Amino acid sequence: MKEFKLVKKIDDLRYPPLEKHVGARLWRLSEMWKRLFDEEMVALGYPYFAEACSNILRFVDPKGVGQAAIVKRMGLSKQAVQQLIDELVSEGVLRRMPDPDDGRSNIIVLTQAGLAALHDANLVKRKIEQRCMKLLGQSKLTQLNEMLDALADDLQTLETK
Repeated sequence: MKEFKLVKKIDDLRYPPLEKHVGARLWRLSEMWKRLFDEEMVALGYPYFAEACSNILRFVDPKGVGQAAIVKRMGLSKQAVQQLIDELVSEGVLRRMPDPDDGRSNIIVLTQAGLAALHDANLVKRKIEQRCMKLLGQSKLTQLNEMLDALADDLQTLETK
């Protein structure tokens, strides 16, 4: 019987260390910010902010948006987006209206309750930003915002190529 030798023992295989790059830092900060935001919104009486369905809200324009556009923006399946919208419709946050340009499609709009939630969301966002300003100071926070905008604008050009 032929004997096989492994080139390396399994215990010798090592994974490279995770690099601390700007993307990892931005991801970490984004997750922390979102967690703080969601906790505040839940405390204000908006329990759906602790659920995945709340992610839809950032894609709904003030005048409404086509459901197909939400699917494209989120990069999820039609069925997944449909389910998330259904949850917010049942919460009374969103409603569907027929698309006047396409009878087979819907426009997703905020209800009065949805608009009230977004008003409170803006207050919570300002509260979190005030915390950031206390840490960094107004000048550095302004610089940070400008740098983040510049990075986003530059990286967005890569998406269109």
